[in-house]
Amino acid sequence: MPLSKKNLASQYYRKNSMFRRNVDGLGEFASMADLAFLLLIFFIVTASFVLRQGVFLSLPTNAASVKVDAKNLLEVYPENQGYTVEGKIIQRSELLKLIGDRKQLNKDTIMVIYMRPNIPYDRLVDTLSAAKEKKLNKISLKDYK
Repeated sequence: MPLSKKNLASQYYRKNSMFRRNVDGLGEFASMADLAFLLLIFFIVTASFVLRQGVFLSLPTNAASVKVDAKNLLEVYPENQGYTVEGKIIQRSELLKLIGDRKQLNKDTIMVIYMRPNIPYDRLVDTLSAAKEKKLNKISLKDYK
């Protein structure tokens, strides 16, 4: 038998079984599927789940409604320039003084902020920050129509 390149290659592959492969239709795809599932399981197990932190809201239940005395309410209407409180337009410094005075007289004071649709959002933020400065924790937001 003459030695040709084809015969030498076939003898070499027969002798060295690590180079010889029996390839059927599913051999390579089965190992790829196994690898894909192992990677999927690895990333699911090692992934850290991030919980989003948000604002805690204490929402009332439908079971009971709370009646509040009118003397406990401080109604504030934010305007483009200042605030309307009890029919008078006042500035932020006067609002801070009014909140402090009301809180000293009545510890259960509730600030009700009436927002009109045409008032900029930063006016609401400024009103809320004024309440926070005076440590007024009971606040109610309403749409003013």
